[in-house]
Amino acid sequence: MIRSIILLLAFVGIACAPAAATGDDLQTQSPATTVQSFTVVEGADLMARLEAAKAGASSRQTPYWSAYAFDVRSGVAIDPAIREFHGSMNTMGDTTVFVGTTASGMPVETRNLAIFLLRDPASNQITRMEVYNLERKREYSGYPVYWLGRANNEESLNYLRAIAAASPLDMLSERSVLGIALHDDARVGGMLKNFVTGSPNQRIRSSSVYWLGQVGGETTFLASLVRNESEDRKIRRSAAHAIGQSRDRGMIPVLQDLYQTLKDAELRRSVISAAGNSIDQQPAYAFLLSVAKTDTDWEGRRTAVRQLGHFQRDDVVEELMKIYANDAHLEVKRAALRSLAETRTPRALARLSEIARTDVNPELRKTAIRTMGERGEAAVDELLKLFDSERAPEVKRIVLQSLSESKTARVEDKLFEVAKGNDPIDTRRQAIRLLGERVSKRSFDFLSATAQSADGAAEVQIYAVRAISERRSEESVPLLIKIARTHPNHAVRKQAIRSLGETGDPRAVEFFREVLSK
Repeated sequence: MIRSIILLLAFVGIACAPAAATGDDLQTQSPATTVQSFTVVEGADLMARLEAAKAGASSRQTPYWSAYAFDVRSGVAIDPAIREFHGSMNTMGDTTVFVGTTASGMPVETRNLAIFLLRDPASNQITRMEVYNLERKREYSGYPVYWLGRANNEESLNYLRAIAAASPLDMLSERSVLGIALHDDARVGGMLKNFVTGSPNQRIRSSSVYWLGQVGGETTFLASLVRNESEDRKIRRSAAHAIGQSRDRGMIPVLQDLYQTLKDAELRRSVISAAGNSIDQQPAYAFLLSVAKTDTDWEGRRTAVRQLGHFQRDDVVEELMKIYANDAHLEVKRAALRSLAETRTPRALARLSEIARTDVNPELRKTAIRTMGERGEAAVDELLKLFDSERAPEVKRIVLQSLSESKTARVEDKLFEVAKGNDPIDTRRQAIRLLGERVSKRSFDFLSATAQSADGAAEVQIYAVRAISERRSEESVPLLIKIARTHPNHAVRKQAIRSLGETGDPRAVEFFREVLSK
């Protein structure tokens, strides 16, 4: 739902995260091919065509879709066929909304969209609304689709506004707001503002606030919402983030003014977070750096530091290191480490490695190691060196966990080495557990040999059995049955039986039936 988008933008910072597309994203077709599979209805205007669709569907007595195309605004995409995406995205029903760019920095847009309205055959009431990309293959739930052609903006906007105002169903109301916001029309901003000021439905209001940021040109109105102390706090926070999401230039002075005048610390943090999403990179960076160094609220400083990690520039690493060295608050230091990991530069990795090896605070060392793991293959060499030089077993286990973020053979080799070696038992257990999470045949063969070894340590064998149980049932169940039948150690057999009982696999059920019948 749209509220989910707002919350994600407000609290998770998804705006800088890449999203990989699935194979389904390539199942495309031309809009003409799609429309050819629909039943075309005629009429003088949208309302006449809706009535014609109702008449055509009356004999079927099954739910049916009525659908029409409209003029789509730029800068927004619905279910685009892309491999990688940078920006905000969320799914509402069958509709996934993207606002952002491709991996190469090109804006993602879809222009062949249509409003789809599913109706109950008896009452003709709308039970569901979706916005679908006509270039994506769909089955439309198996229901017939009556195609109404293209609606002009005035009739479409008026129709959707009436649905939003009259519908008692929150989701249907929100979808109507989404449909309105996707129109390329100068009246959209005014309609959304009317929802914000006049609707009793908070979800409609929140949706409208979010889309006002995407529509653009409404900074003054959004800033007034942020300042309005009688307004709902969630709406005020959403308005701050909508300013940050706006593609309008010159938003940082507005956010700076809000930051300086607001008394509510939580709202100030929303303003700080919003600045991290601004397209005005240089003034946003300067503003956030100042806040990170001077705000008296440590949570405000932490918010600014986390936003600094989004800037891919040479000087940000040293600035984050200065903040790490000078700020006394542990959480701000942790935020600096996480932001260092996000900058994705060799210099940042070197700084993290240095902290992981030498910092006097063990908790910060652990944080640095964990953030290094987020770098994947780039951090493997440093983590391997750190594991070999480290003496504290607890820290070594964290290094192994971070190494496991990389799926390379070098990491798997290290896990084999540790699992078979002379490290403390807890460290060996960690290596065995991590091998159980890997899907390679090598790791499965190793776990199998470890669990069934005639002279192995029982505690290690038990952990190997547990790791085996995490594998696919095609691999794990036959081996667990074998261990449960034949292993010489009672404790290991007991663990295999326990693991079989958790699978619910028919082969395990048959095994228990056989055992109990004896």
